[in-house]
Amino acid sequence: MKLYRRLLIIVTGIGLFGLLSACQTGHPYSTRYHNGLPVGNKAKKIPVPAIVNKPEKPVKRMLSAINVRKGDTIYALSRRYHVTVRALIQTNHLKPPYMLYPGQRLKSPATAIHTVVKADTVYSLSRKYRVDMTTFARLNGLKRPYILTIGQKLKVPGGPSGKASSGAVRKALPPPPPRSGKGFMWPVKGPILSSFGPKNKGYHNDGINIAAKNGSYVRASESGVVVHAGRKIKGFGRLILIRHSNGWLTAYAHNSSILVKKGQAVKRGQAIARVGKSGGVNRPQLHFELRKGARAVNPVKYLRS
Repeated sequence: MKLYRRLLIIVTGIGLFGLLSACQTGHPYSTRYHNGLPVGNKAKKIPVPAIVNKPEKPVKRMLSAINVRKGDTIYALSRRYHVTVRALIQTNHLKPPYMLYPGQRLKSPATAIHTVVKADTVYSLSRKYRVDMTTFARLNGLKRPYILTIGQKLKVPGGPSGKASSGAVRKALPPPPPRSGKGFMWPVKGPILSSFGPKNKGYHNDGINIAAKNGSYVRASESGVVVHAGRKIKGFGRLILIRHSNGWLTAYAHNSSILVKKGQAVKRGQAIARVGKSGGVNRPQLHFELRKGARAVNPVKYLRS
């Protein structure tokens, strides 16, 4: 987060939820990779018990104290108390380099409790609560293939109030320019490493992964305005999001360098980045997504040569 919440804050103004799926282990909707190649393309079907749903109980939030011990780090505490590093930092208003000392008392981030109902999956709950799938599974001690049972109680990580910080005033972005009328073009040329759709062990790829030469240009699929350009989101590396007219949005991840800025208008075919392998993948590639509103669609069905 699938940092994941940070991106959701960034794009709140354009009304998107669950904006991106990642494309390697450690992210919400991962496609499994080994030596740069996807492993397996079929999702396992998990039977759902035929039990009548019980009304979901109200979400409770709990807050407790953490006593820092010798040798503790923010990361170690996040693992011990099953909370995210970012939530721990934000709850305690910690500043880099996040030094701790024995005897220090920290507030544990608030944790919500979710009661599993029929059709709930780790994938759907990570979307619902805007947290990456791996963090959600680790928080609850879940192991692949992440089978849930109706009535099961699950923890949901969150900050003290579960809301975005209101300290910073977000600058309004300009509206996207009209599209070219030529349709969405391929952002890079190369073979597809991982296709759109479900993958092994309940994962899902909301886009496609395209192999390309390291350092080659990544081009805007259509005319639009850049709404995000940076590497604030874990696992995506250097990421660009472009908003287009009529509710369309494209995403470009794992770049080696970014050539545009947030708020900048771009034209179809304009170079916006260079291909790389930032964000944890082990070979040069582009993770590309195409969305209509909040719904991810298969880019291959819309891309033109």
